[in-house]
Amino acid sequence: METIETDRLVMRRLMPEDYKAMAAWDMDERVYKYLMGSVCKTPEEPLAWLPKKDPTSPVNILMLVSAKEDGHAVGIYALNHDLERDIWSLSYVNRYDDWGKGYTVEGMKALMDHAVKVYGARKFEGECAKENVGSGRVLQKLGMVYDHSSSYSKHDGSVTFESEVYYLTVEE
Repeated sequence: METIETDRLVMRRLMPEDYKAMAAWDMDERVYKYLMGSVCKTPEEPLAWLPKKDPTSPVNILMLVSAKEDGHAVGIYALNHDLERDIWSLSYVNRYDDWGKGYTVEGMKALMDHAVKVYGARKFEGECAKENVGSGRVLQKLGMVYDHSSSYSKHDGSVTFESEVYYLTVEE
């Protein structure tokens, strides 16, 4: 199984049996404020899509992130390769009580480095709501540079966010 370790984190491919751990963020309105999906009403909701994800996919890398200290699930960090544009889009979600601890920068940096070494990734993009300053700081700490403004909507159409798009190109 594909595993990545940092000083404080262990990341491995997300599996269907992880749905119980995911409830720590999937059922929290605070966590879902800027995400495109909607908060889950039951811990089992991810089972509608989770078993359909290929845990060996070279283009859709979903990692369950756990804290080394006590093993609790911190969140999910992901990279999705847009083959047409040859760019990797990053996304991440952490349980609320792990916000502000630097886990996202530490883990996403390791995942991006892994993608460069293993999958030949060279270009990365990230997008966040303008008002979500924490995510904007994460993207900047990852070395990403603001490129342009855009917008995105939640899947249910309930809200549209003005957003900022960031890019990073890794030299060969």
